[in-house]
Parts: sequence; structure tokens; C-alpha cells
Amino acid sequence: MRKALIAGLTSAFALLAATAGGHSHPTPRPHGIVYVTERSAGTTSAFDAATGHVLWTAPVGAGPIGIVRPRGVEKVYTSDEAANQMSVLDRRSGAALGRIPMGPLPHHLMASRNGRRIYVAEFGAAQIGVVDTATDQRIGGYVASRLADARTHAVFVRGRDLYATNTRVDRSQPGDVAKLDARTGALECNVPVGADPSEILVTPNGKLGYVSVRREDKVKELDLRRRCPVLTGREAVVGTQPDTLQLTPDGRTLVVTLRGTPARISLMDTCSFAVRGVDIPGHATTGHHWLSPNGRFTLVAAETPGSLVVVDNRTGTVVADYAYPGGPRPHGVFAEPDRDR
Repeated sequence: MRKALIAGLTSAFALLAATAGGHSHPTPRPHGIVYVTERSAGTTSAFDAATGHVLWTAPVGAGPIGIVRPRGVEKVYTSDEAANQMSVLDRRSGAALGRIPMGPLPHHLMASRNGRRIYVAEFGAAQIGVVDTATDQRIGGYVASRLADARTHAVFVRGRDLYATNTRVDRSQPGDVAKLDARTGALECNVPVGADPSEILVTPNGKLGYVSVRREDKVKELDLRRRCPVLTGREAVVGTQPDTLQLTPDGRTLVVTLRGTPARISLMDTCSFAVRGVDIPGHATTGHHWLSPNGRFTLVAAETPGSLVVVDNRTGTVVADYAYPGGPRPHGVFAEPDRDR
């Protein structure tokens, strides 16, 4: 009798524990809208970040690379590299609103904090295209290097300071980070950083920068407190062909996408420069990425097959894999915050 009672109580407690565990700890998800470009099909899709539901898919120009929704602007912009243009879409419906002729091979792009300008690295030259979001016109082109074989890959704007990464036609050759005046386009200096720099990120206080150096598989740190950036000597090997960079709001983790195979991203501790790799099973490589507002999640484009993948940065695990609606090469990513857990 006593054994039967103990067994019954044990079963009851186990059932209660299982029930509680199943309902009190749901798998967390980011919230908001995520915009993703697809290079081979020439489309852009908007995803619900929490569910993976595709809100709309719209055609854009050939070979779209980057995507951005500037602050305070009800439009989404893509850099259509193979068409030498930008596409302008309604953020809610994906309806086409216009096209903006650009310089050769518009590539990575970033909007100013007030949303009035978009700066676009034009990878077919050493220049930065400047777009006015009120008129949707290219209002200027800034020279990012005086070297004939330089090619501008990515940009980062912070207030009046505009930074750009310049690689070379022969990408095994040393490249640099340029610093310009964001208002006038005046080129202030070019600082060599290594072979084939891909992207630069500036910390919120403007004191430090990080640059991904693709041919060296490294991220390197820059001191930005002087007139020209200076390498600090701190660097880390983060994985094969590092590309886009995102920094968590607490400044402690730099998330890096990798263009190597198979698909993988890296999480770099900005204090110790220790690196933790995160595998993305079932995909060949990654494109660009963005973070949820609280920095817990990375939303990354994954190729072959095409998906938007959600990584939990705390655990270093994939928590969702949303199929892209047609096309194996999702690339650009921009997350629009709504609410976030």
C-alpha cells in the first residue's frame, strides 16, 4: 500500500512538473518586422520576426544587396547592385514607389540617424552615393579614396563623421578605412587596415570602431578619438571571410557574419576578444544580419536554401528558420523594432 502511494505521488509530481515546464518557459522570439533582399530573384520580403509569416514580397532591381528603412520614413530602400539603382518601396505593402539611379554597383548602405540621408557604398568605384529621402534623389557622390584601384564596400555614419571601407580591385592587396565629413564629403584621411576590409562599425560613444578584414579572417579594433582612426593592435580571428557587423546594446558582444561554408556566425566578446562560433545547420553560407532591439537575437540571411534564421545570442543556438519565399540567396537584412522580449 505504502509503495503504491509513493509511486502515485511520484507520478503526479512528475506530471505537474512536466506541465509547468511546458507552459511557463515558452521559447522566446524577437518581435517586429524584418526586411530581407534576395539576390538571384531580385525581390524583397517583409517577415513577422515572431512567427516567420511573410507579410509581402515585391520585385526590385537586379542583384539587391543592402536594405534600410530610415527613421521616420515610411519607405524601404534597397541597393540593387546589378541594376546600378536603388528601389523605393512602401514599408507596409511593398508597393513600388520609385527607382533612384546610382553610381556603379551600389552595395552596403546606412541611413543617417535623423533619416534624412542614406549613404551608399558604390562598389564599382571608390565613392559613396548620397540619397535625400525627402526627394528620393541621389544628391551627391563622395570620393572615398584617391587610389584608382580602390573600391568602396561599406559605410558607417555617426553624426558628422562618415567612415567607409575600401578594398582593391585585387582584393588580396591592402585596403583601408576612410574618414569623411558626412555633410560636405571632404575626405579627411585613409588608414590601412589589412587585406580586403569588408565593413566598419562605430561604437555609440564614437570612441572605438571595429572593421572586418575578410582576407585575414579577422576583426580589428580602431581608436577613433583622433582626427584619423588608428589600429589599437587588438584583433581576433573570427572565422572564414567575416562580413557584416552588429554590436549588442550593452557593447559587450560583436556579432559577425561569415561568408565561408558551411553557414556560421561568430560572437566576439569586446572585452576579451574571445570568439564563440554559432553553426547554422542546413545552409551553405550567410549574408547580412541585424539584431533585435535588446540585442538578444541575431536575424541573419542564410543561403542555399534561402532563409531568415533567428539565433539566440545568449545560448548560441538557432531558435527559428524561416524559409524565404523563392530564391536561394537572401542577402540584405534590416529589422524594424516593434516590441522585444
